[in-house]
Amino acid sequence: MVFKLIEERLLEDIQSYGKLYEHEETGAQVLRLENDDPNKAFMIAFKTPPYNDNGIAHILEHSVLNGSKKYPTKEPFVELVKGSLNTFVNAMTYPDKTLYPVASTNQQDFQNLMAVYLDAVFQPKLYEDAQILQQEGWHYHLEQLEDELIYKGVVYNEMKGALAAPEQQLFHDVMRHLYPDTLYSFESGGVPKAIPSLTQEEFAAFHKRYYHPSQSLTVLYGDLDDAAAFESLEEYFTGAGKGAEKVNLAIDVPFVEDHHIEELYSIAEGDDATDKDFLALAWHTNVADDILEGFGLGVMMDVLFGNNQAPVKKALLDAGFAGDIVAYHESIGYFSMINIIAKYTQTEHLDRFKQIVEDTLKQVVAEGIDQELVMASLNAFTFKQKEMVISESNPRGVLYAITAMQTWLYDLNPFDSLGFTSYFDELRTRFESGYFEELVTNYLLENPHRISVALKATPGLNDRLEAEQHEALQAYKASLSQEEIQTIVDTTQALIKRQTTPDREEDLAKIPMLTRDDLTTEVEDYPLEVSQFLGEQVFYHAPQFTAGIDYVELLYRIDDFSADELKWLSLLSQIINKLATKHYSSKELQTKIDLYTGGIDAAVQAFEKEGGLSIYFTIRGKALEEMDSHLLDLMHEIAVNVNLNDVEEITNIVQRAISVFEQRMNYRADLLASQRALSQVSVASKLTELLSGLDQYYFLKEVLKQLKSEQAAEVIEEVQNLYSRLANKARLNAFYIGSQERKEKLVPMIEERFDDLAIATIGEKVIHQTGEKQKEAFIAAQDVNYVATANAVKPFEYKGSNQVMMKILNYDYLWNTIRVQGGAYGAGHALRRNGNVTFASYRDPNLVNTLNVYQGVPQYIQEFTANEEALLKYIIGTLSDIDQPLSAADKGHQAFVMYHIGLTTDERRRFKEQVLNTTLEDLQQMAVIYEQVLTNPAIAVIGNKTQIEAVKDQFDVIRELY
Repeated sequence: MVFKLIEERLLEDIQSYGKLYEHEETGAQVLRLENDDPNKAFMIAFKTPPYNDNGIAHILEHSVLNGSKKYPTKEPFVELVKGSLNTFVNAMTYPDKTLYPVASTNQQDFQNLMAVYLDAVFQPKLYEDAQILQQEGWHYHLEQLEDELIYKGVVYNEMKGALAAPEQQLFHDVMRHLYPDTLYSFESGGVPKAIPSLTQEEFAAFHKRYYHPSQSLTVLYGDLDDAAAFESLEEYFTGAGKGAEKVNLAIDVPFVEDHHIEELYSIAEGDDATDKDFLALAWHTNVADDILEGFGLGVMMDVLFGNNQAPVKKALLDAGFAGDIVAYHESIGYFSMINIIAKYTQTEHLDRFKQIVEDTLKQVVAEGIDQELVMASLNAFTFKQKEMVISESNPRGVLYAITAMQTWLYDLNPFDSLGFTSYFDELRTRFESGYFEELVTNYLLENPHRISVALKATPGLNDRLEAEQHEALQAYKASLSQEEIQTIVDTTQALIKRQTTPDREEDLAKIPMLTRDDLTTEVEDYPLEVSQFLGEQVFYHAPQFTAGIDYVELLYRIDDFSADELKWLSLLSQIINKLATKHYSSKELQTKIDLYTGGIDAAVQAFEKEGGLSIYFTIRGKALEEMDSHLLDLMHEIAVNVNLNDVEEITNIVQRAISVFEQRMNYRADLLASQRALSQVSVASKLTELLSGLDQYYFLKEVLKQLKSEQAAEVIEEVQNLYSRLANKARLNAFYIGSQERKEKLVPMIEERFDDLAIATIGEKVIHQTGEKQKEAFIAAQDVNYVATANAVKPFEYKGSNQVMMKILNYDYLWNTIRVQGGAYGAGHALRRNGNVTFASYRDPNLVNTLNVYQGVPQYIQEFTANEEALLKYIIGTLSDIDQPLSAADKGHQAFVMYHIGLTTDERRRFKEQVLNTTLEDLQQMAVIYEQVLTNPAIAVIGNKTQIEAVKDQFDVIRELY
């Protein structure tokens, strides 16, 4: 056998039997994780150390998926997504590695995915096709001689958006100075100003050096055909030779004396920079072979900073100089570090920041860490690990493959990363002997390898840098001869031609695809039993096997609350589980939650079906079965005994909520823009906007002002009144996910705790309204845009063909026009059962052009054509979206949602039949629907000030985002 077995081990924590193989010729290692999980996974990884900020590893990750020897279409990756039953398909660049994972529950589909990915990484077209780097990385873009010269490229624009986030820039600055002159000092994703330095020669050489079987690490997971999988690997490994010397990432840590660095980040021109700086204290801690120490440091940081009552975080928040405190221990590759960040502060508070951290840590060591806090943290970590074993949100095989890299990538044993019980058991034996106090002393108080970084908010910085780049590009153009300029125009036009020319039918036919025989109209039933408890109240039960974990929700009907009150209830949901109660201080409550449960939180949920809305204020908890009594006691305490008088703590929580919102604005502003636009045409979406969209963000900012003024008492009075109105037995329903046996025990336990709850009359149901339809623009300190439009189709019958068209628009029309040709990182379209429609782009250099692309959808549909094989591909891809595996908890929640939106299992089955039977005529007839959708739609844009102001007449409202 060409693969030699090196080691095998039972891996109880992940319910697998592990076998480690080595390919005899190349030395390539393969980790086989055997189990009966039908969700098979494959991942191949490469060590890809960057040597500067040009983003070469990241651009290569994009580019290998742009055609290969066997599969020469422009983007086999997209063709796979269109026509595969995959449960996961992606590629990811890390600071020192690049990963290519896929997963599927279908054996033939799994083999197809492996085949395309292996050919992509080992035989890409990028050597002979320089246009791949131009499209995915960067190029000079000049469509006409008289145009202004610009840079364009998918990764170039992606990183302009990514590094606009102050948190991301701060992380980059910390890494650059904590680990100077190492691969970790570079931004593996690429810094926009450095990306245009990347040449085709460097690009090809990097692939040749690092994408060789000898440098690869492969994981095979689940109930798969071993012979077929290893045969696929052998095809590319055998005959490849030993390759270059193996890359060693287990490098020495460069010692850095304690020093301070100041950097700048951009906020919008005219913004007040007060209290918008970021401060960071960072320490190098350990390396990859210190697994126990790594777990220990994670627990230590959770104890010290895990919630607002944790000692160091509380001391920093009480000092009042920062809007939020974030701290973590993180592996960033071979090295690990601790980072403590003060957000929304001033740079002059640095010394105070340092002193409070040091003084509090010394106090913690002197007094000893509360052992109950340590046990609570250990239990919380253990619960998360146990729950991951039954998770399907991301395929377990992909999660375990990535986890194995924590040691394997550095020539350590991958099995050591795939267990947690022994490490946590060892930590439990050590904590009474001062182990965690020693960690604080060794890694924080007496650790000289540390730095501090200040990131100073600077109004208009991005605008000035963009202006400088624009000037430099035009000066460069002016320095060129007419022939040289014409060459750039010719290169640009050639790239556009490539992007707009369809793949040859014979090339498309080479990509492996399933047949109709591989497809089924069957759907899994998600049962929900509805009964009574507490007299006439409703108890919902989703019977599922949850491996000994119980999921419980208390559901308070709030259909009689006004839209304004719902905003306040959303605030209440964020504070209700973090404050002191009748029987516990806030610190004690947090400790009990971690000690006995897997978490307790709250939310406001709205469900829409014909006849109106169902709205609940929900308190959710989960715990191991043996901890149910503690779980219900704590949920009852939160439901009826919270003390809402603590202005200081509520202020801290609101500041944290605003901070989280602003991170979302940097990372997923497309979702916020979509939600904003949709709220103007849909009642349910307007409620979601009030609860978690920009309306809620601006509301929280106003509440924060009130809390810091003489109006604080009014805030307290409002939340107290709403909390009192919730405490009404007539409102209370419950929902449980777990076994029938446990349900029989849980119902009387819940009734016992809530039977004495007062009963009061519930008011009339409020009829909610949509927002005003308009065209809005929100100016952010961004070089890219998030462009959304929305409308509603009424009346509307949702059919399977609608979802097929959604797949076509996402992975053909929008992908090609907005990403490939437009240079945006992405775009998406959704058409929902209720007739709500959205389009949105992500990290998009364009604005008006993107809106014009949306307007072109009806014509695209009218002219759309596909042969039987191409249509089948879209049908298969659509079924993949429908049939994603769910965890037991997810299945239970799906049952609850289906009940509340009026969706039955039979309707789901008929919907799949409609998908399978979709015809070309069905699709072309949808042009009429999209004509209606794109006639006077709502528009919401979050983005670049210059671009927005250039077309200000197209907007009804323009405002600053922050």
